[in-house]
Amino acid sequence: MELYREPGAGLRLLRSIATAVLLQVLVSVPVAAQERIASLNLCMDQMLLQWVAPERIVSVTWLSGERHYQRAPLPEHLYLNRAQAEELLPLKPDLVLTGQYGAQRASHRLEQLGLRVVRIPDAYNLAQLQQQLASLQQALGELPGLRQQRSQLKALLQQIPEAAAGNPGALILSANNITYGDGMLEHELLTRAGFTNLAAQQGVQQLGRVSLEQVIDARPELLVFYGGEQDFAIAHLAERHPVLREYIEAGRVYRLPQELGFCPALAAVEVLQQLMEKRKEIVGQP
Repeated sequence: MELYREPGAGLRLLRSIATAVLLQVLVSVPVAAQERIASLNLCMDQMLLQWVAPERIVSVTWLSGERHYQRAPLPEHLYLNRAQAEELLPLKPDLVLTGQYGAQRASHRLEQLGLRVVRIPDAYNLAQLQQQLASLQQALGELPGLRQQRSQLKALLQQIPEAAAGNPGALILSANNITYGDGMLEHELLTRAGFTNLAAQQGVQQLGRVSLEQVIDARPELLVFYGGEQDFAIAHLAERHPVLREYIEAGRVYRLPQELGFCPALAAVEVLQQLMEKRKEIVGQP
């Protein structure tokens, strides 16, 4: 008995098999290997340059070409953009990273043109910093350096207690007599490391000003300088004062890295670890 065959059934079967094979091939190719990545945000630039293979990055912002922000020489092939959609189109990126609020016009235009744009949330505290790293990992896929940074931050936050009464006092000195109080990431790092932020204790919310005389009267057990040596700031002029020179000679100072100000994801783990060590030195704990 001859079996009934629907007309065209064999052709449809062959097409189904071909489609299944093609899908299998596409799935088997790592997504990361197909990506040409561009950035419209300084912090995204820095994280890409830190954790992504150079050949996968096609463009970063012009700011990353400035000496102030460079941690290492940039790959020669990188195009330095000024957050204009027209600049990125010839580069044909598969993924464009931007911040939560910046480069809005370029981001919308690129999306209209069919490019994949991912907005990574900004981070102003440790909880937001963890979310930022998680969002970046979701966008970029598995990256050993990024995974390690997330794991280290999570482990540190699990083991570090909030500051309590009796912890050594610390005070941050930055450009233009600025100090950092409650509500700032810098304050959270200090307290998580086991210090009492004397500015917050005096009622400073977010940013405040402090005179050299107030610094001396506060008698902090740790002075935290913020900014580079080239800045004209009390944090650096103060180093010439005989009283504050004693802090420096005794090793009771710490200098926050400049990356903490524009891309804390790169610096928060190292800062926490180093502040913890400083606390141990000051209180004499093992």
